[in-house]
Order: sequence, then structure tokens, then C-alpha cells
Amino acid sequence: MLRQALEKRPMLGWALAAVLMLVAAVFVYRHFTGGETLELSRTVTIRCSETGATWEMTRGAMEKELYMRPLPLKPDEGLINPETGKRTGFPVDDWKETLERITADRDAFSKSRGGNTPQPVKK
Repeated sequence: MLRQALEKRPMLGWALAAVLMLVAAVFVYRHFTGGETLELSRTVTIRCSETGATWEMTRGAMEKELYMRPLPLKPDEGLINPETGKRTGFPVDDWKETLERITADRDAFSKSRGGNTPQPVKK
């Protein structure tokens, strides 16, 4: 059936081939530029507000920890310091902007799911 349609209208075949080539080009471009994963794989320097010690982690690991916290996210509650176990670690650059973006993402998700904000399971 498809073969017969393409024999009658060869332009459909060329149009389909052009669309497939365009989609393939987009996938290749995103693969080589990193797409959305490039930002999450970047290293972020975290500084402890108590001791001043610094450590590094990927932005993806940092954001995962924030997505797992219950809302509302508190700007004065940082990431867990591996040495002390306290939430005293803050990124050197964009803490407040990250919290605002994650809160907005979670609110939008909650609204799309009928208003029930998923909360992490507490052990």
C-alpha cells in the first residue's frame, strides 16, 4: 500500500526522506552539543557556611537532593556537608535562583497532576 502510494506520488517519498533527515540531524546535533544533560553534568563548588570547607559535586546530584526535599524549600537550609552531616553547604554561585527554579518546576508538576505535590518517602 505504501509502495503503491509512493509510486503514484514520488514527492511524498522525497518529503518523507527530508523529514527523516531533518530529525536525524537534530538528534546528531543534540548528541554532540550535550543537550540538556550538559548543564547537569557540570561540577559545582559547594562551600560550608560553618567551616568554610569546600567540596565539589555535579549539578545533577545537587538538584536531585533538592527535588527530593519537601516543599517549601528553605534558602537557609543548604546541602548536606559530608564531613559534618549538617545542611550547611551552599553553592558558590546561584543558590537562590536554583531554589526558585526547582520550586517553580515542582509547582507546575503539582498543578498538572491535580494539585497533589509528591513528597519524598520518609524512613
